[in-house]
Amino acid sequence: MSHADRHFDVLILGGGNAGISTAARLIRKGVGDVAVVEPQHVHTYRPLLSYVGGGQAELRTAERTQRSVTPPECTWIQDRATGVDAGTATVRCASGRRYRYTDLVIGTGLVPDVDVLPGIDTVVDAPAVTSNYLDRADKTWRLVTALRPGGRAVFTVPRPPVSCTGTTIKPLLLAADHWRRTGRLAGLDLTLVVDRPHLLGVPDLDSRLSDALQRAGVRVLSETRVEAVDPDRQTITVAGATAETLDFDLLHLVPPFRGPAWLQESGLTGSAPHGLVDIDATTLRHRTHPNIWAAGDGAAVDTDPSGGALRRQVATLADNLLAARHGQTLTGYDGYTVAPVTTDGHHLIAGEFDRAGAPASSLPSFLDATKPRRSAWVFDRYVLPQLYWHQILKGRL
Repeated sequence: MSHADRHFDVLILGGGNAGISTAARLIRKGVGDVAVVEPQHVHTYRPLLSYVGGGQAELRTAERTQRSVTPPECTWIQDRATGVDAGTATVRCASGRRYRYTDLVIGTGLVPDVDVLPGIDTVVDAPAVTSNYLDRADKTWRLVTALRPGGRAVFTVPRPPVSCTGTTIKPLLLAADHWRRTGRLAGLDLTLVVDRPHLLGVPDLDSRLSDALQRAGVRVLSETRVEAVDPDRQTITVAGATAETLDFDLLHLVPPFRGPAWLQESGLTGSAPHGLVDIDATTLRHRTHPNIWAAGDGAAVDTDPSGGALRRQVATLADNLLAARHGQTLTGYDGYTVAPVTTDGHHLIAGEFDRAGAPASSLPSFLDATKPRRSAWVFDRYVLPQLYWHQILKGRL
């Protein structure tokens, strides 16, 4: 990989929230030669997909063209990264082209772990199976509205890593609110399969969410993983603390995730589990290669990843990348994250905490940060998407 098609001062892999907001922030700080490698032509504000699946938003409002969100000063490479040679500071792409870099930022996110749950792509296309996490939010809403009295619905929460654990529960609670308002909830059989001992691991938040699930009549199977899905028979087999086969008329499947395999093949994951980029969780700098940085769902940030967490991660990463170039002390990311969860159709808990699970609320101290609020739902549903398009992706927030 000694020959390269072009050299960039900063090369960013992934054109999602992490990649675009990092590019914009670096450009605003004076970095003049930035490129983003991203194959997709459509950029999706993924947190809004929960509301698409809950019938509260249209898919088109969650999408923009990739061209429109990429900073005009940034080179957009419409390709897919397939490997990194850290020794020669070179990235290989699916097209066969190679690009060299001074600094590399990895923001490629997660992919379904097909080794743990084979056949995910086929399963999610079955008539009764859907997933907001796998770009089926429109289908989720169709299945929610079509579920008849007496129907059986199963929702799943995988083991870490997953983008925003709170968002994995949103589809169930938004659907339950719709079924309540249409008079169907009492006659439904609802199950939540959770492949972890707690939902979020923050006691006060878990208590609030447990109350909401109990009010909806949901049976929660904790420390239980999905072993297999039979889409033809419409059954899901689970194991762990509970082992049984569940029938379903609707399955919202959030599969287990991992980092893209080529990151591990490139020697960038170290001992980090599930193929996450092996960075220092505070500085976001690679533990072995000082000119490689990472943020977002696919980085070992040692906290629950989320879009809210990314705002602080990107700010820290950009500052540290430039500080390292000048031999200055690097700053630290404290692990702040946010897991916004709707408890019904118009109330939401912001769910802010740090990597130790301690509350880190932005609300005044005299307000209960775990109380579901209509104002929090309005902010999450209407205000935050506008901040995303006009502030976050432009490196201003």
